[in-house]
Amino acid sequence: MRKPILVAHHNTIKAWIQTGESVSLDFKTQVTAPHKIARTMSAFANTKGGHLVIGVMDDGEIVGMVNIVSEQNKLLEAARHFCYPAVELAFEIHEANFLPVLVAYVKEASEKPIYAIDNSGDEKVYIRAKDKTMPASKMVIKNLETYNASTLEITRKLDSKEQALLDYLERNESTTVAQYMQAMNLSKRRAKRILTHLTLEGILRVHTTNKEDYYTL
Repeated sequence: MRKPILVAHHNTIKAWIQTGESVSLDFKTQVTAPHKIARTMSAFANTKGGHLVIGVMDDGEIVGMVNIVSEQNKLLEAARHFCYPAVELAFEIHEANFLPVLVAYVKEASEKPIYAIDNSGDEKVYIRAKDKTMPASKMVIKNLETYNASTLEITRKLDSKEQALLDYLERNESTTVAQYMQAMNLSKRRAKRILTHLTLEGILRVHTTNKEDYYTL
């Protein structure tokens, strides 16, 4: 087992706490069960990758860990036995407020989807929606199945509205139909048509939530 890199007296944890949890950042006080943390790993791998920070509460309070090796072993068990295909983790140990904090980086998968397996053996696909881990809808799973990072490329010339959308998403994390309409001064029908076409081409990814779908690169 590869040992985690020790990063002593580092300010990264405090900077993350200031920004808060996000699509690529999740705080945990501890790993309660491998099959549960596998859901977040699946979500990160199916979205844009992300950092699991163990030893920090949801509200940002740093509590540290009693047994770093035990937490790391549970994370490795989740990645290897409760994610399919297995995901790779990179570890770091940070020191914040004189307390050890374990960070596990989950890389975005090059081929998707990544399934999380529960205790009964059932498989489910998860994604990140803002700062939440959520089950993926059938439409999102279908979109993930057509995604392959090694072959993804834009094979046609984009029009000005489409290119402006990609430029917008380079500067911002995501967009909804309403946000795209306002930013580009488009009708709802045209905005939805452009977003749908780019999603079907594999250029954008759609994320379904209980409130409103949103799109990312």
